[in-house]
Amino acid sequence: MSNSRAKSISSNESHDWDSIREIFATLYVTEDRPLREVRAILAEKYGFNATERMYKRRINHWQLDKNNKEEEMQFLAQKSAERAAIGKRSAFRVRNREITQAALDHYFKRKKISRVGSKRGSSAGVSTPPHILCYTPPDTPTPETSDSSSPDFAPSDTPSTGSDELVVIETSPSSTALQLARHRPPDERYWLPGSPNQLQPPAQFKSMEILLSATQDFFLSTLGATDGVDAYHVTKQAISWNMRKFYVLANSVATYMSEGSWKEAQKAYGEALEHVGPILRDRNPILFVCLLQICCKFLKDGQLPALRPLLQLIRGMAAHVHSVSHSMHILCGTLLESMDMLADMMTIGLYQAVDILKVRLGIEHPQTCAAGRGLHTILMTSHDYAGALKAFQPVADIESRLANTMRLESKFRVIGSLIAMGNLHEAGILIEEAQTMVDALEDPEQKAQLTLGALSTRGEWLRLNRDPRAIAVLSEAFEFAKEHTWLHNGSWSLNARKALRLAKSSLISDAPLVPFIYWF
Repeated sequence: MSNSRAKSISSNESHDWDSIREIFATLYVTEDRPLREVRAILAEKYGFNATERMYKRRINHWQLDKNNKEEEMQFLAQKSAERAAIGKRSAFRVRNREITQAALDHYFKRKKISRVGSKRGSSAGVSTPPHILCYTPPDTPTPETSDSSSPDFAPSDTPSTGSDELVVIETSPSSTALQLARHRPPDERYWLPGSPNQLQPPAQFKSMEILLSATQDFFLSTLGATDGVDAYHVTKQAISWNMRKFYVLANSVATYMSEGSWKEAQKAYGEALEHVGPILRDRNPILFVCLLQICCKFLKDGQLPALRPLLQLIRGMAAHVHSVSHSMHILCGTLLESMDMLADMMTIGLYQAVDILKVRLGIEHPQTCAAGRGLHTILMTSHDYAGALKAFQPVADIESRLANTMRLESKFRVIGSLIAMGNLHEAGILIEEAQTMVDALEDPEQKAQLTLGALSTRGEWLRLNRDPRAIAVLSEAFEFAKEHTWLHNGSWSLNARKALRLAKSSLISDAPLVPFIYWF
């Protein structure tokens, strides 16, 4: 072994393991890849070189061993038998790996060993190891850190503490089952009309209740940051910002998938995953809006099957970085279980996000305005163009007074709404105003981004006016996007190409023209 090689391994052993812990857990545990493949990926993409023996020591240290140990499986069998005797189904998480009852049964059948655990009596006096989690497989998407089958709230006769702290309630003196209840006064909770504390409605309403609860919990946890709520990054939206990188990469996955560019989509997906751990640890409220806007993009491009693995990954990483009771883990699980009503779920969540942020931060805070932009996006995706404009107009009025690029993005959103509604005259006036503002920009990154927005919006306006100049403008937008792929990972190039194809076909067709809005 060369000196440089030995030095690299020694450095990794001493200092760098924490830097690859999340991505290693994702590749090795969540994606269930073999160690040899994970080693190769980390060496090639991250320059992280370590021997297989060193990796195995780290796997033991991090408790990421994927092998099912017989003593653990016997414990699970005993626990499962005890719960079955009182009519409860069982599933488990061992070192963050899901083990269903079917998998447990298969283990004993494959190993041809008997279940001795159930013959030794009750496990009530035996503490559950910290790396083992037992729960009832719920109809709702989130296994809780308790034996309760769903995240119900405390009974109505339980006194409210008025705090956001988790209150642990013993269900019986002899039982180890715990119920986790979050107590808040009713006026601080987003209840569905007429909902009692322990809600048992049809499934779709249950999903909405879980979404509202998770949204509330997410903002309660992120808005309490000791160093203040981020306004700088939300306003600047620099391409170097981790959240921005994740947003651009994830959106480009949807675009590439819709165009059949599988290789590019796979590459963008892999790069997007690298940012999941850091943005989950960042505790920035805008993550909620960012995630739902990404869902909007996949929904608009007809790529919901491709959205599933991304949500599953974020959900798994939230459990790994935080816990299975973390609000982002619950939120992703709810969205995964509600793909048939995804637009409605996102609309409700974003309306709630706007309301919470208005109360907590004020209507003019950049985080509140960002949630307003997210709400505009989902309403436009749902073809509620008038509703989108009405919901977004307060944000546009606020940002029109700002001396930054957000006022331009807001103007383009308003223009997009007007174009989609067929109000081409007013849209044309605003397009000229926006172009003057874009020409005056000095920052190269901001000017490039908004120049593409200006070209795309003008081209779409000309197309809907059946003006042949649309082809020249959209051709310019296409070439401009290809020259600035560093801004958008190539996704805008594909969108610009779609718009150009549409403009060419519109000139030779007498059919009614349908708006093509993709700028935001």
